[in-house]
Amino acid sequence: MFLGSPWTVDRLGGDSVGSTMKNLNQKIMANLPFGLPPLAEQHRIVAKVDTLMALCDTLEARLTAARDAQAAFAAAAVHHLDV
Repeated sequence: MFLGSPWTVDRLGGDSVGSTMKNLNQKIMANLPFGLPPLAEQHRIVAKVDTLMALCDTLEARLTAARDAQAAFAAAAVHHLDV
């Protein structure tokens, strides 16, 4: 996402070298500013993502159970109609 952001594309476009075909080299990429939050904030972000992923797993399990119950109900209803 960072490399595709308008700011980064603009920055790299201005820093690229060559007249026929623009090129990026290791020095240009190494000098590209890249902001990172402080380590404590990174840990808070990871903890929040872990919590949200666990919630997603729970919701996915509930959705699977609901689909299984729906399929069982449909099968039972069809079986009841056939009898």
